[in-house]
Amino acid sequence: MSKFNRLLLVIKQTAFASYTAREELAQAAGRTLRFDHARMARLRERHDTHMFQVERITKLLEQRGAATTSVMRDDVTPDHVADADLVVALGGDGTTLIASHKLDGELGTTPLVGVNTDRASPSDLATLYRSAEPFDMRRSTGHLCACTSDNVETVLDDIVFGRVEPTRLTRARVDVAGVVLPPVLNDVLIAHPSPGAVSRYSVHVPRKERDGRDGKGEGSGGVSKNASRDEKKKKSPLWFHVRSSGLRVCTAAGSTAAMRSAGGEPMHYSSRELQFMDREPIYFDHAPPPSSGHGFYSQHETMTFRWNSRAGTVFLDGAHVTHDVRMGDRVSISADAPQLRLFTSPWFRRNHSNMWPDRREAMKHANGGAEDGLLGDRDWIVDGS
Repeated sequence: MSKFNRLLLVIKQTAFASYTAREELAQAAGRTLRFDHARMARLRERHDTHMFQVERITKLLEQRGAATTSVMRDDVTPDHVADADLVVALGGDGTTLIASHKLDGELGTTPLVGVNTDRASPSDLATLYRSAEPFDMRRSTGHLCACTSDNVETVLDDIVFGRVEPTRLTRARVDVAGVVLPPVLNDVLIAHPSPGAVSRYSVHVPRKERDGRDGKGEGSGGVSKNASRDEKKKKSPLWFHVRSSGLRVCTAAGSTAAMRSAGGEPMHYSSRELQFMDREPIYFDHAPPPSSGHGFYSQHETMTFRWNSRAGTVFLDGAHVTHDVRMGDRVSISADAPQLRLFTSPWFRRNHSNMWPDRREAMKHANGGAEDGLLGDRDWIVDGS
């Protein structure tokens, strides 16, 4: 008996479809716009493959008694999700991420599965980064997808008939000047809109007592109501002023993406921590912070900072979802977002667990045996109020 009967299919719009639409709009306006013929031919091949898989997968699901509703990924709304008991993203990681942003609040309990409709072979993935032509024909590895077109029938059968359970993944909550943004599955980047400009922000850092206590309340190094003004000032949180190329924060699921490319650490997929990194920080006139701008904080902690540049942009899970940040805005980032129930592949789970115990053990020994000192003082960047 089918476990899921009302399926929402969120479908990727291909690059070929986008370019063709632009050509048609230009023609309607009396202008001539033509993209490179060889490039368009390659994109047309990918488009045809994608659409073939969309039709095939739709039929597979309907043959199993499921009622399906299809919507393009740029048009999906929470109302579409509210009518479904399973969301199926047909495209790749980008489509899966866009669909995940609609699964918030009460809708966060609705499970999601991503299907990579245009997956290259392992050999292609290993060689397509170089070629005799100037075209980049690499394809998505489908890191967040549970299956590809090769094994989609078997995987979807296991899901639809309840033979497998989704993986619960931590997501990040981002609050900008009181506005809560869509939940983040991979990572969030806050930076100046121009990649050549400096990003300025001040991070809320709790003062530390000599005995290591963080001053959160009376009796634990805190400040009593009757303390003098000088005592309160001495023990109040500090602001650490940063100039860099921006700040990136990732979840466990996103730790093997941009964060790892920047030198961060891979995290176990079940981790509830968040990892942060200042991108290319400038330390020309002072010593770096205890963590050198890179570390972790727990699900019970919140990173809080003030944006000090005239302009800024929050990028959620890539460039599809953005939000403007203005000078003086307070931004907070925490793991206080609904977890995502995502059906994942064995490859995803291995990639986020293989070598992790070894890496953790090596880092622990490198830090004098500290259980939680993977990268030095983990909470220098965390709001202690």
